[in-house]
Amino acid sequence: MRLQAGRGTALFIDAAYTLVHPVKPVAEVYAEVATKMGYSCSAKQVAERLPVLMREGKRLRQNDPTWRPFWAYVVTEATGCPDAELFEFLYGYYARPTAWRIAPGAMECCEAVRSRHMKVAVISNWDLRLRALLASMGVLQWVDAVFVSAELGWEKPDPRIFRQACHTLGCEPAQCVHVGDSRRADVEGAWAIGCAAWLFGPEGVSFDDVTRRLCLDDETTNSM
Repeated sequence: MRLQAGRGTALFIDAAYTLVHPVKPVAEVYAEVATKMGYSCSAKQVAERLPVLMREGKRLRQNDPTWRPFWAYVVTEATGCPDAELFEFLYGYYARPTAWRIAPGAMECCEAVRSRHMKVAVISNWDLRLRALLASMGVLQWVDAVFVSAELGWEKPDPRIFRQACHTLGCEPAQCVHVGDSRRADVEGAWAIGCAAWLFGPEGVSFDDVTRRLCLDDETTNSM
């Protein structure tokens, strides 16, 4: 199937590690701050613990859209530092635009497809800090909508968050494509309702690739 930017179509974009990326590796920041507070902690140790802790702690964000219990658990267990001051500092740090950078080509991609009347939306598993963060980074000026799991109560790959995006933007799933870095949450989640999906990152596409696929009338096919 080929999907070209135009009226009645939509581009959905994941946030973390797709649209926005940490300026410094998360493990380095955690370790640096914990060490300054007097705890023995290495970035390597934190990096090894984070993926497991984020999976194990997922249940802690179900009833609190701020995700504070979840992040407190992750920070404490990853660093071995139970001091609430560390958690509060990091929670505030990652709410600031200076902690993040926009992926190369992202803004240009969104502007290019919108110039062809394609809608653009961010669909993200994130807490209540995301919308204000994107606003402060200027992202809300070049997207049409933002769908945050903590606001809606559904996390990717739950198809309801994708259906909500399609409904809000007035686009049929077959006329939408989602771009994200997770095969399960992003690719399989979008496929479940009939959207196209492209994996973002070293093994997938860049925003320049997305622009070429959606805006150029060439021989590129939209399959992955």
